[in-house]
Amino acid sequence: MRLTTIVLAGLAATTALAGSAMAQPVTHAALKGIAPLLFDREDDAIRRAFRSVLQREPTSSELRRYKNLMEDENWSEADVRRDLSSRSDYYRYSTNRRTMRPEAIVRRAYQDILGRDPDPEGLRTYRANIIDRGWTEQDVREALRNSPEYQTGPARTASADRIIRRAYQDILGREPDPEGLDTYRRNIVERGWDEQDVRTALRRSQERREVVRGQRSGVSEAEAEATVRRAYLQVLKREPDPSGMQEYKSRILNERWTEQQVMTALRRSEERRDVVRAQRSLTDAEATEIVRRAYLSVLNREPDAGGLRDYKARLLNDRWTEQQLVNALRNSDEYRSKH
Repeated sequence: MRLTTIVLAGLAATTALAGSAMAQPVTHAALKGIAPLLFDREDDAIRRAFRSVLQREPTSSELRRYKNLMEDENWSEADVRRDLSSRSDYYRYSTNRRTMRPEAIVRRAYQDILGRDPDPEGLRTYRANIIDRGWTEQDVREALRNSPEYQTGPARTASADRIIRRAYQDILGREPDPEGLDTYRRNIVERGWDEQDVRTALRRSQERREVVRGQRSGVSEAEAEATVRRAYLQVLKREPDPSGMQEYKSRILNERWTEQQVMTALRRSEERRDVVRAQRSLTDAEATEIVRRAYLSVLNREPDAGGLRDYKARLLNDRWTEQQLVNALRNSDEYRSKH
């Protein structure tokens, strides 16, 4: 039984014994005295989890989110720790995490929150915040939620609905019913829930258990790994990186994703768009624009004449992708001197 339940039950019993004349003053005084204790215990538990898992303090919005989950969903400190350990969007950028792609993080956040691709200035600003100021993906998302564009009613509702529909399709294999859509929309807009919270709630639902029982069981880790490898080789023409393998293997084993769902997710990735561009013949204008975009994103400047010429040749003659060009700029002396 949760501490809140135990304490309030004790207070109710004490109040009843004290008699009706004293009941209201005693209850209010007792609640006023004990409320800080209850909130402090939850705050302390969340802070301990963040220090242990992420080696940092939670932000005010993160603290609010996990307090809501502890109060509304009966989460424990162990639940908070498991949630933090299972997701990458709370981790800060590091050169040791090669799979973290700031540009992809910003694009994904813009699509989810604002329903559009980032403008060049927004991409540069948030990319710099991730690399230079240690922003997490959640920091980017929180900043976008605080933007005037998001604060208009239609933008907030549309963002929540995109998240809910995607979670329902992935986990329950259907569109959300009106009641479910309304409930999760309010949780996202008013209580700070994110997509991970919606997915966790759906995984714990009775309907999800019925869906799982209706599907075949017993997929082994080896089978899941083989499925992920095939999807990566088919769509991205490469072996999966460790984080990609872990993420999609988890989807297959825990959410019963099919190979087609993995391939669909990979086809929507920024890397896939790079692969497609590399497979077809680029025009000179397209190559110029790719080089400009990479220079502005990585070095925060327009390309010089020599750099434009050399990297256009790489794109047109050597079939370089935009990501290869970005990687080359990140390995340059100029980039290292700035970072």
